[in-house]
Amino acid sequence: MELSPRLLKIASLIPKGEKVADVGTDHGYIPLYLFENNIISHAIAMDVNPMPLKRAEDNITAAGFGEKCEFRLSNGLEKLLENEATSVVIAGMGGLLMMDIISRGMPVINKETKLFLQPMIAAPELRLFLFENGFTIENEYVVREENKFYNIICARRGEWKYSNEDIYIGRNTKKNSPEVFDEYIKYKYRVCENIINGIKKGRNPDLNELKKHENQLKIFGRYIK
Repeated sequence: MELSPRLLKIASLIPKGEKVADVGTDHGYIPLYLFENNIISHAIAMDVNPMPLKRAEDNITAAGFGEKCEFRLSNGLEKLLENEATSVVIAGMGGLLMMDIISRGMPVINKETKLFLQPMIAAPELRLFLFENGFTIENEYVVREENKFYNIICARRGEWKYSNEDIYIGRNTKKNSPEVFDEYIKYKYRVCENIINGIKKGRNPDLNELKKHENQLKIFGRYIK
C-alpha cells in the first residue's frame, strides 16, 4: 500500500525485526505497510475508540496479516505489557495528549523502547517534557505534506543535555531533513513574528510570553540564510 509522506517517513524509521505498538492506529496503515514490506513480523494495533480499531483490523486482516497483529482497545498504552513492544509509534495527535500518554505509560517504556512521535501541535512542549522526564531525543525529521510541515521525533530513555535549539527546532533536524529545512525555518519564523505582533497589539500584553517568543525568533533567525 502507499502511505502519505508523513506516515511513510515514520515507517521508514522502524528498524527491521522490531515488535511494534501503534498507538492511535486508526486505519492501521503503518503496521500494514510494515507487514507488506517484510519489516516486522508482529504488531499490536491500539486505539481508544472501537470504530478506528475495527477499521484497522479489517484492513490488516483483508491483506492477509491478521494472525500477525493484535488489536487492543486501549486508552494510550494502558493495555500494553512491559517488553511487548520494542518500538512505539504515536502519531497524528496533539503533543499535550502524547505527553499524557507517555506519562501514564512510563511503566512499560524501558531503556530499549524506541519512541516514534509525530505531534500535530505543541512540538516544543513535547520535546521539553521528554527532556525533563528522563528521555533523550536522538533524531528529528521534518516532512512536508500538502503545504504543511510535520515533526517526527525519535526518542528513548536516557539523560541528555539540551539547548533551546533542541526544544524549538529539534535535534539534528537540519542534517536529517535538508530538502525542506530552509522552508520549514522560514515558516516557523513567520508564525513567531505574527504571534509577537499579536501580543504587542493586545491591551495588556503578556511580557513573559512576548520575551519567550522573541527568544524563539532569534533562534529561528540564526538558521535563515
